[in-house]
Amino acid sequence: MSDESKAARDCPACAALLGQVDKAAREYDRSAETDARVRLRRHARAEHGRELPLPW
Repeated sequence: MSDESKAARDCPACAALLGQVDKAAREYDRSAETDARVRLRRHARAEHGRELPLPW
């Protein structure tokens, strides 16, 4: 697990959003997956002051 991924999982909001991304991906719901990724990127920018690398 990368340091960035570990740090994201230590944040409850990040962990919840990553769970939504994973769930949507497992269900092949690309719209929900994209929505969760957008929310995750916005959260990381607003709360952690950093950009997630694309494809996030």
